[in-house]
Amino acid sequence: MGTNQVRIKFLEEYEELFNEEWRNIVFYGGRGSGKSQHVALALILRGRQKKLRILCTRELQNTIADSVHKLLSDIIYNNGFTDYEITEKSIRNTITGTEFFFKGLRHNSTEVKSTEGIDIAWVEEAQSISEASLKVLIPTVRKPGSQLIYTFNRQNELDPVYVRYVKADRPRTYVRKVNYDVLERAGLLPAELLEEMEADKAASLDLYAHVWLGEPVTQADTAILSRTAILEAMERSVSSEGAIEVGVDVARMGDDRTVFKMRKGLNDIATKSYTKLRTTEVSDKLELFVDYDKSVLIKVDDTGVGGGVTDEMMRRGYRVMPINFGAKASDPDKYPNLISEAWFYLASVIDTIHIEMNDDLLMELSTRQWKMDSKGRRGVEGKADYKKRGYRSPDNADALIMCFYNNTPPPIDSYDDDDYESITSGLLDENF
Repeated sequence: MGTNQVRIKFLEEYEELFNEEWRNIVFYGGRGSGKSQHVALALILRGRQKKLRILCTRELQNTIADSVHKLLSDIIYNNGFTDYEITEKSIRNTITGTEFFFKGLRHNSTEVKSTEGIDIAWVEEAQSISEASLKVLIPTVRKPGSQLIYTFNRQNELDPVYVRYVKADRPRTYVRKVNYDVLERAGLLPAELLEEMEADKAASLDLYAHVWLGEPVTQADTAILSRTAILEAMERSVSSEGAIEVGVDVARMGDDRTVFKMRKGLNDIATKSYTKLRTTEVSDKLELFVDYDKSVLIKVDDTGVGGGVTDEMMRRGYRVMPINFGAKASDPDKYPNLISEAWFYLASVIDTIHIEMNDDLLMELSTRQWKMDSKGRRGVEGKADYKKRGYRSPDNADALIMCFYNNTPPPIDSYDDDDYESITSGLLDENF
């Protein structure tokens, strides 16, 4: 440790940067979240504790000015860490021997592959890194206990680093999305950045979503809901007059979530999420969520294990509307099943409602797609297909859809055999 002692303010959202058990640490999101600053600070602090060999890299680095050299240097100078020696091309701790060195990946792949003894590799601007570069870097960082740290703002839907680490469930990998609200809550967001954010939001919600919320630049043409419409609903203020209704999506397996959504009139007012609950435990939590008010209409996804929650809540005397997403739509000429009708019903009212500002909900609502079936009907892609594209189960979105769905669902036994068979296999029909 250096001879000087200083007090450091370090946000808890980034504390896993000190956890040496992770093989991969991934922070992604929008501008103004403090990702790069916290990674740089964490590495400087760790380098004062013991000797580390730290590679700071990115896809393209033509000169040292393209690297994080200046960011690291500024943090060292500003905190008075005199135990670090800074040269034009490297940074070294004179007490522990920690060394930071800087290389681009695309034009230095041979040099990177031959580099030995890397303890930590930090990939900045990782949205630009190619799959080929990842295949060079990852096996190069092979020292026991070594780590790879990635920071990025998404560019496209299928950025290689996003697909590899965020979409996939990889062992010993910590992933966290962070946006400007992390600094805003801590009172650390500069007024100048706040002004820029507000200006971008006023100019274009798509621009705001990309720059400040970390969403990809483009959205699929077949998305059911436009990102702009979703963001407008999240920003909109509406009256809370009206009845209380609750949507309940019940987890079926593994890490899927049981999600409760509550609205009052056209206003989304509350959410709760749980994992790995038994039927009676879901019912107990649901009673607390509605504050034991038996006048509240509770709409439950009655498919699979959700049927047990329906039965239990009815037994306890609550108003329950079972909704089976695999059932026929009330308008079977337009939609192949009820889940498709429910999604497009939400699309029809999205311009009049308020929904909570939530990154997971924004992602789930904006990434679900539709196709035309062989009968000319609009059908939402099956959940299995959605998950094959790398997303987790859209439990928040499904709960919201049930919460706002107002058409009277058909009887739960009113399946079309062909449509039901295709839903259970993750497809709407042979064309999906």
